[in-house]
Amino acid sequence: MTKLSKTPKDMFDWKSFEEFFGGKLPFMEMENGTPSESWVENYVQGVLKNIPTATNKNNLIKHDIFQTHNFVFIKIAIPKHIRIRDLQVSVSQNQIRIEGLPENQHHIIKLPEIVKSQESKAKFKNGILQIKVRKNNDDLKFHDVYISYE
Repeated sequence: MTKLSKTPKDMFDWKSFEEFFGGKLPFMEMENGTPSESWVENYVQGVLKNIPTATNKNNLIKHDIFQTHNFVFIKIAIPKHIRIRDLQVSVSQNQIRIEGLPENQHHIIKLPEIVKSQESKAKFKNGILQIKVRKNNDDLKFHDVYISYE
């Protein structure tokens, strides 16, 4: 691999670039008047460190999601210290909410498909809460729409 030499007219004027934005950019590391090769990586890593995560405070429960053609199945391992009779399950068209966890916490599960929330079933067996929800395949069908002419 040969390195191309840049002529002065091909070089980007980074100093003017920084001045245009009001001074030295905090994420841009300069070496000999040009950005270092790692400045993009360092910038991205810095941004990723500051992204808030949407996780349960104590990670009380974990879940797995499985799909078939017509259903979405969610299996949730319920730790022994959580009273299963205190749990409440609510289903919307795109997520499940588990309430009744210790310290008034709740757990939200985003569903991979739009579902028919009214057609949900849940059962608890051997420490696993199993939820079965029918996918909403109605939107996949075409419906004729009347056109009014004026």
